[in-house]
Amino acid sequence: MKHKKSIILTSVFTALSVLTTLSFCGFRFGFIFVDHYVFDGFCCVLWSLFILNTVILFFQLRGSIRGNRLYNKKLFIANTVFSVISFICCIAFIIIGGKDELLNYFYMSFETLPYLALFYAFIFFTAILPVCRQIFHKLTAVIVSAAIIVCAIVIIFPAGGFDFESKPAVFDTGDGYHIVFATNRKSVGYVKISDSNDNKIFWDTLTGRKESSRVHSIKLSYDELNNKEYSIGAVRAVEDIAYGGHLGKEITLLAGKFTPCPEDDFDMTCITDNHSSRPNWETMGKDAEMFVFLGDIANGIYTYDSFIDNLIVPAGKISGGIKPVVYVLSNHDHRGSKVPDLMSSLDFDEFYYRLNIGKYIFTVLDSGEDKEDENYEYGGYNDYSSYFSKQTEWAQNLPKEKGYNIILTHSPIIFYEPDEKQSPVCEIMRNLGEELIICGHIHTAEFVDKNESKTGISYYICGGKTDARNINYTKIHFNQGLVDIRSESTQGELILEKHLRLSEIK
Repeated sequence: MKHKKSIILTSVFTALSVLTTLSFCGFRFGFIFVDHYVFDGFCCVLWSLFILNTVILFFQLRGSIRGNRLYNKKLFIANTVFSVISFICCIAFIIIGGKDELLNYFYMSFETLPYLALFYAFIFFTAILPVCRQIFHKLTAVIVSAAIIVCAIVIIFPAGGFDFESKPAVFDTGDGYHIVFATNRKSVGYVKISDSNDNKIFWDTLTGRKESSRVHSIKLSYDELNNKEYSIGAVRAVEDIAYGGHLGKEITLLAGKFTPCPEDDFDMTCITDNHSSRPNWETMGKDAEMFVFLGDIANGIYTYDSFIDNLIVPAGKISGGIKPVVYVLSNHDHRGSKVPDLMSSLDFDEFYYRLNIGKYIFTVLDSGEDKEDENYEYGGYNDYSSYFSKQTEWAQNLPKEKGYNIILTHSPIIFYEPDEKQSPVCEIMRNLGEELIICGHIHTAEFVDKNESKTGISYYICGGKTDARNINYTKIHFNQGLVDIRSESTQGELILEKHLRLSEIK
């Protein structure tokens, strides 16, 4: 009976140790700032100790299964206490970050978890399985064989079939449109334009080759899409090989008639700092003619799904695929191993550009990261000093446009200067007549007059995430230079109102 209790206790704490180690795999990434405030490498050391504790408990389980006494009662008690501490640490991190961040922790650990799982599997098959009874051997063989067969079937014939993951979103990049949509399997995608004269098909291609991907971006001119019916389609990529290859099932989706933003008397809905929230996008998009995502769509871009779920799907839902969307890069959208995939999948020429709507000239700027390149959070991956130099050079060559000049960017200070000096682009923007920055980053709704702004340009912060399904967002009405701004929550609560009159450059 005593031996049985030992096995049960060892099994329970082994499971607890494994689960907390797997959980902390994500927390280690999510709470990397702890390293800076405690000591460098704190999270890595703690994670390593969790893994070591798990390995020891595995071997204690081995001793229990063989019918021997536990290796060392004191060591077992110490490890049990440490497992409980591990569990408490994980709970503490959940409380600090909030349960809404659990999906982000999973995304952040996605690349590491498979290696950790293989490590545990190796320990099990080398240390535990050989000492188990014959019936357990047979049961394990059946389970492993079944798992291999299931994995093979899922790889060859993925569960859930082949379908679109999102409605199309039409991004305005100043020189035309990018129609972006996603499928749940690799495919080649296209857009079909229908008008009274003919049907035209535009494929997602790169130097003449159809892109085989889950995310598709098809470039069209304004004239090719404005006020025309269009649909999207995709053909499953079954085999992509050097000679031959095979395409499979074709799917299509009718988007509808695309309506460009009116030249005046129009409504713009601005969403910022949604950080993976899941509000009712369709309700937020009601009555607007144009939509702007001001960045921080997630805590980081760690998988394909992290930008499909947090940008392409929301942009498609809120616009219905029939109204223009503008996307602004931000500090969190620059973080994570899949950031290059986001950049290449959207296929924008640059993430700073100008677009004109009647007399309104919107200059879109990438505010990049919000700390110096050497900051510990970036781990040596940032080189924004060079990137900002190119953006500044581009800004210097912009002509002074007649009309109402507005900046769309993520951070109200445009981009970071470590010594808190005004960045060179600030003076350039003021000289071009920019008088309002529409932005986010601070997670509030707030208007700051130019006399109190670090840039010398007035700015309005458009809100941000409040919890998993709610964010504060902003509706802006433009009419002959009058700007009526209303920030509200997804429950309809009024957060802030502001009325401005812009100066027209003649």
